[in-house]
Amino acid sequence: MLHISQLHKVVELGEFSIKFVEKSGAIIHGPRCICTSFHSAGRTMNLKFCDSEQIRKVRRLSVIEFNGEEVTL
Repeated sequence: MLHISQLHKVVELGEFSIKFVEKSGAIIHGPRCICTSFHSAGRTMNLKFCDSEQIRKVRRLSVIEFNGEEVTL
């Protein structure tokens, strides 16, 4: 398990897989992502999906899995 407070450290290490819940309640899986920016004072981070090159703003509290490990609050 990975605590949400450690997320900022592990996203800096390069490519990762992630699962998060979007506003509609759907679970989004990004098998190959990188973090382009992490807003430490805010609640979001910007992720780039490597395969589609799409960039999405993700609320950190919506992350439920990182590299196959459950993320806890």
